[in-house]
Amino acid sequence: MSTTALISHVLAMLPEPQHSQALWSGCGHIYKFTYQNEALVAKVAAVPEQLTHRHITQSQHSLRRKHRSYLKELNFYRQTARHYVHACSLPEVKALAQQEDVFVCVFTDFEAQGYHNVSKADPEQVEQMLRWLASFHAVGLVSPALADTDVQGNYWHLDTRPDEYARMASGQLKHYASEIDRQLNTCAFQTCIHGDAKLANFAFSGKDALGYDFQHIGKGIGISDVMLLLTSLYSDPQLEMHAQTCLDQYFEFLNKALSTHWPEAKINALEKSWRLLWSFVWADFQRFLLGWKPDHPKLTSYMLRQSELCLKQLGEPLC
Repeated sequence: MSTTALISHVLAMLPEPQHSQALWSGCGHIYKFTYQNEALVAKVAAVPEQLTHRHITQSQHSLRRKHRSYLKELNFYRQTARHYVHACSLPEVKALAQQEDVFVCVFTDFEAQGYHNVSKADPEQVEQMLRWLASFHAVGLVSPALADTDVQGNYWHLDTRPDEYARMASGQLKHYASEIDRQLNTCAFQTCIHGDAKLANFAFSGKDALGYDFQHIGKGIGISDVMLLLTSLYSDPQLEMHAQTCLDQYFEFLNKALSTHWPEAKINALEKSWRLLWSFVWADFQRFLLGWKPDHPKLTSYMLRQSELCLKQLGEPLC
């Protein structure tokens, strides 16, 4: 299959609205199509000057951030994804291209491979996503060069959200935002994180989960992905019931993935380090939400309690 011919075929489809699904806030489309008897999906992204989102007025900073996010995803599939396919399921890449401000990623249609999305995860699927995250994070921990990057993961970290920080009301969380960010970034155990690990970015087939949408990939600590996943799975009372169990499951999977590469003492040190930062990743996300949409439903009592624990811990040695 000629990559050039395939990209040309995709670009020729762009004016056609049929068989397409809009990306977030007017940033492009997903096209499902058949090419040379193979079921394919093309993600074609281009960031508009103004998003079609009622809660966002796009600044030049946010425009650059969104543009960089699609470039990060393209570079992940182009340069790094091959190092992960032995550990966790990823989309099968068929072609990649950037033409000025348009980013094109073409994949085998994972639905044709037996994977499907779900609107509500059952306990087995939750376990599959936690195992996927642990396997993904273990690769970056075992191969530090994959996480040795100046690009920070996730979409809410402080450096990338000055507009939202400026809109925050004054208070302890705003006052300590830089210190929370510093504690997360200076933890000795950094890996490559997905950065947008929500239910909508996973598909399932039997006992396997497949993760996709790597626009916010980068350096970080694994439990930030776990935190975000839980916010997409559980409401407030459910978080109280399930958060600790999910965190324990994640560490079981991570410890197993690391056990053939690291000594037990090092694995235990990582777990202790990240568990101490559990409240910090919640506080960090709360800081973003308060500046973006202060009535967001993800601002749960569980999150508020974790943020209070974080503020109480500040000043204590963590990593």
